[in-house]
Amino acid sequence: MIKIELLSETNFCLEALDSYNRKQNVNKVYRRIDGEYALVECKYTEDWDLSQKRSVAKQISSDDYITYIALENDTVVGFIGLLKKLNGPYMILDMMQVSSECRGQGVGRRLFELGKAEAIKAGAQALYISACSSEETIAFYRAMGSGLASIPIKELAEKEPYDLQMICPVIDCDRYSEMKLTENMIRWAECKHGSTDY
Repeated sequence: MIKIELLSETNFCLEALDSYNRKQNVNKVYRRIDGEYALVECKYTEDWDLSQKRSVAKQISSDDYITYIALENDTVVGFIGLLKKLNGPYMILDMMQVSSECRGQGVGRRLFELGKAEAIKAGAQALYISACSSEETIAFYRAMGSGLASIPIKELAEKEPYDLQMICPVIDCDRYSEMKLTENMIRWAECKHGSTDY
């Protein structure tokens, strides 16, 4: 049985991901074509070598993160890493993985729900995800209630230009819509400040 725990010094170390199976065979990805996203064929295999696994382990166990790990027989088979510091109204979901052999068993859904709960606890309006553009990854985030960000976080979009910038509201949808409308009105007003062309 797979259990999920908050990462701690007792259940995680820098070698905890050494046997983690990151492998993902990708066949189709989303690409922006004429201003719209479309699925295009793009075959490759995503995987991590030992140094990447150790780097990720170090990153998600740092003080900058809230990380939950999925464990099967005390072996890490998935995790979600959230940045503690909010970026405006968003909590950044920086990394989320489920090992190849455990996908399709609801582990990702359980991790994502914990991520949403952490965002609510921190006072965020939504989770922000710079999501790998593979068909399966985007299908998962859409199933979790995420959609494309109307105003992407510039530095994240520039860092991973092929990622899709997504948000998942964690507060009441009507309240979230009102807040987005207000935020867009403020940004419009800031752009027009001092101008007479409206």
